[in-house]
Amino acid sequence: MSTKEEVLNLLNMNKGSFISGQDIAGRLNVSRAAVWKAIKGLENDGLNIEAVTNKGYRLGGGADIINPGYIEEKLREAGLEVQVIYKDETGSTNEDAVSLLKESDRPVLVIADKQVKGRGRKGRDFFSPKGTGLYMSLAMHDALSLMKTVKVTAVAAVAVARAIDENVYRGENKALIKWVNDIYVDDKKVCGILSEAMISMEDGDGGTVVVGMGINVYEPRGGFPPDIKDKAGALIYRDEKKEGTGRLRSDLAAGTVKHFLQYLSEPGESLKIYREKSNLTGKYVLVNSFVPGDKRAGSRALVTGIDDECRLLIKYEDGREEALSSGEVSVVLT
Repeated sequence: MSTKEEVLNLLNMNKGSFISGQDIAGRLNVSRAAVWKAIKGLENDGLNIEAVTNKGYRLGGGADIINPGYIEEKLREAGLEVQVIYKDETGSTNEDAVSLLKESDRPVLVIADKQVKGRGRKGRDFFSPKGTGLYMSLAMHDALSLMKTVKVTAVAAVAVARAIDENVYRGENKALIKWVNDIYVDDKKVCGILSEAMISMEDGDGGTVVVGMGINVYEPRGGFPPDIKDKAGALIYRDEKKEGTGRLRSDLAAGTVKHFLQYLSEPGESLKIYREKSNLTGKYVLVNSFVPGDKRAGSRALVTGIDDECRLLIKYEDGREEALSSGEVSVVLT
């Protein structure tokens, strides 16, 4: 971790209070000049830092800077050891996390301020502009020994929804789940999740799983692109005057990973929450298949629930019932 990141971590931990340059230097075992350089670097990044003679430095309002040191510390407080890597810009956090996991004996979380090759399901592009979202991927060894990939995705959806409710809506049940991998708030998609599994036939690896999560935290300047503006939403809109919450993205990242790793060992509890947060149960949908020629494509059905395997339970208009484990559905008016 760089001196700048360590200084930001201390300021975050002491948010609301001043901490002197001498105290910072002593805690980090660096010179006062190094502290001053780090402070200037953070200010150049857009962070608002108050400096008062004989008091020191305090984190004020300003840009929401992602702090990997702060995230690691929050996870450590929950008894979780996760390597957190931050990048200003990258191609795909999923690819980065899988690569870095090869050299790590603990889960690896990669977070980027911007992705240029963000991917959604079926290879679709994922809109990932700078400074507005939380684009992160968590890679783990032997995760397939815990549950199927579809369940891993469901657990991730629950974790994201819980973190959003806690950090944005003060515990209100606002974040809902659209089977199997999207999070909605006020009928707008605010998060997409992509889980990928890799099994090594050579070394017997139980299966590496990487879970990519893209959350639209702030409304992008100029709004969303025309092709997604009617569907996409943000947790915080610019007219709400809530920009510069300081560490919202870091808190969302820490909260999501904490809930995810805890729920992996509590599948029953996560399934309960998944069912409670499903925004499809009781609604009519059109079934869209990824398989060419699938006769179910375009069929209208009523969603009756979620089964124990996280499959979507539906009932067609002719009375047939089915449990969907793949594909997509879109809501239709009754």
